Amino acid sequence: MIKINLKQGFLAVIAAVVLISTLVSCEPHSKKHVRKNFSIEVTHPFQNTNWAFEEEVLDFSFDIEDTTTLFDISLVLLYDTVVNTLKDIPLSLTLSTPDGMKSFSTSHFLLDRKENPDIRKSGTGNTAEVNVVVYPHRKFKVPGTYTLTVYRRAEKADNLGFESLTTKVTVAK
Repeated sequence: MIKINLKQGFLAVIAAVVLISTLVSCEPHSKKHVRKNFSIEVTHPFQNTNWAFEEEVLDFSFDIEDTTTLFDISLVLLYDTVVNTLKDIPLSLTLSTPDGMKSFSTSHFLLDRKENPDIRKSGTGNTAEVNVVVYPHRKFKVPGTYTLTVYRRAEKADNLGFESLTTKVTVAK
């Protein structure tokens, strides 16, 4: 029969605890999951509230590490309802991945309150916010920097009354 004194038993328990805690903490880091309230926002403000011809093409870059979660990519336009004269802004979109792949999509901002009940008042005065999901339930295959390119196809060169355009990346619902 093997006799274990108190000192050896205590050391064996300590060794077991250290071994188990080491194994638990060595969980693979590739399995990172984001929180449900995770959000990336990249905003482009417009000088003098003018979405000018020179800003007809805008690039928004953001970093993604999680390749297992589904995300929604949306655009949020903040504008003055009195100054703006456009009712619809057509958009062409390109999503570029870190490995050089590109996907294309089209969308539009519908700015007429009679046709779009989802327009929300924002702040004070006549400022409103319209949100459009341009890439719903998107799974990113490669971690790294993604770029969303937005092409504004409005007929006018200068478009007054626009404060900012924001790209939002959130966990899909």
